[in-house]
Amino acid sequence: MSTIDFEELLDDCVAFTQRLIQTPSMPFAEAEIAAVVAAECRKLGFDEVWLDEIGNVNGRVRGTDPSLGAIVLNTHLDHVDPGEPTLWRVPPYSGQIVDGRLIGRGACDIKGPLAVQVYSMAALRRAGARPRRDVVFTGVVQEEIGGAGAEHWVKNLDYAVDLVVLGEPSDNQIALGHRGVIQMWLTFHGRSVHASVPDKAQNPNYALAGFLQRLQTAQGTWPSHPVLGPTTVAPTIIEVDTKSSNVTPAWTRVLLDFRTAVESINSLQTFVHQLAGDWPHDISDAWCAPPTPYPDSDAPIFGFYTPPDDEKAVRAQAILQAAVAHEVPFTRYQFATDGRHFVPYNLTMIGYAASEENQAHVVDESISIAKMAESLRGHVALLQAF
Repeated sequence: MSTIDFEELLDDCVAFTQRLIQTPSMPFAEAEIAAVVAAECRKLGFDEVWLDEIGNVNGRVRGTDPSLGAIVLNTHLDHVDPGEPTLWRVPPYSGQIVDGRLIGRGACDIKGPLAVQVYSMAALRRAGARPRRDVVFTGVVQEEIGGAGAEHWVKNLDYAVDLVVLGEPSDNQIALGHRGVIQMWLTFHGRSVHASVPDKAQNPNYALAGFLQRLQTAQGTWPSHPVLGPTTVAPTIIEVDTKSSNVTPAWTRVLLDFRTAVESINSLQTFVHQLAGDWPHDISDAWCAPPTPYPDSDAPIFGFYTPPDDEKAVRAQAILQAAVAHEVPFTRYQFATDGRHFVPYNLTMIGYAASEENQAHVVDESISIAKMAESLRGHVALLQAF
């Protein structure tokens, strides 16, 4: 086996990331970037490269022991809208390098990590080496709008998987999971009248205002998961039934977005009812991600969770620490990932990527090239030794 030239590997990986950033790939418009990724994998000597029916792109490097389950390196192809281009210090699709950071929409979430995954597999091919087990890259579509690509991939999985490594931003730490999402509409009902006679109304806006004040005070009263962290709630969308400025509403409603690893739909609905008080109200359209078999059950909702004493997580941590010569701590994601779709299939997951969570979806989104270099070393060691 030849020695891996990590300096050359990084240069090529960064150049590939720039091309990915220069290829816009909003949800439902990922075909062009899928073609770019597929062409790169073929050029780099992957044993198999294919696109599936929904547009996910996959590449495989075969291992020496076909009896072992594969390592899957998972990222997504889509990104969020860049917003107003003039707010960026460089054009959002330019992929320019400034002060050691690669800037552009998707640099952090998730094109830099995608490139690291692809080039860690390429490193083995360049060195004339093969991993112990198959390594499969999968770049899925529509993650930013719910995860249809991930759902399609896992439902049609036809090979054994030993470990999934998610390329979501973890700052080169090992993310063990994230909280689940529970959303529900809370509607307060009232009596609509002309705005000139507000004393004749039962204005539900006052009920909502009181509820929101009590909700803010109640933040932090739930128990916390020891690894995945506390339950939180954010009121996001507020709507009323009328568009007329001189009419009090007949109803007003708010969308509540809960993130939790310890609460259930039932427990949170009970909490909301208690906080809403005696004013006429109802809760509708409650849903959670991932869905539970019985959405009205008392089962806690969580995104995904790999315990810190899990044998595969411990082994991955040891390999990564040896590769980068410093501690690689366990952490958690604040946001949701496609990993939640893999929970029903009992796949073991960790997150590991160079990008930082606070760079996701922001103006001037960027990724550190130095951290990409470290992440390449970590990934290559993981593919060789796991």
